[in-house]
Amino acid sequence: MKRILALMLVISAASVSVTMFAGTPIKQADLPNAAQAFISKYFSNDQVRKVEKDNGYRGTEYEVDFASGAEVDFKSDGNWKEVKSARGKSVPSEIVPSAIAKYVSTNFKGLTIVEISRKRGGYEVELSNGTELKLTEDAKPMQPRDKGRRR
Repeated sequence: MKRILALMLVISAASVSVTMFAGTPIKQADLPNAAQAFISKYFSNDQVRKVEKDNGYRGTEYEVDFASGAEVDFKSDGNWKEVKSARGKSVPSEIVPSAIAKYVSTNFKGLTIVEISRKRGGYEVELSNGTELKLTEDAKPMQPRDKGRRR
């Protein structure tokens, strides 16, 4: 009996947390102005398929999915956090820091950046062959964070 009660409690807690952190569908017009401007500038020829607002433990974030398969995640202020290109395409070159673009074109000839995300201390990029790079804005390798150190 105790096991059944404990199992029911775990299932209830899991369903509450899933519901709490699930994205809520919203209209494109409800996105922050910076996110709307980003979409107009870089994805004007693509149709928005889905817009969600996520209230997670890191605050409010937005996810926009396009008909082409591209996806963009925005922070609460509307600045992009992560951009994934549509299959067979690359992310908008204007959003890639110039040093990173030069590094990729020099060291990975013929490959394109298909995903880019802002991370603490720099950027994480994925290339068209699946290679992942963690670079600072000036294209130097990011140092791994010391997970044992307190902040």
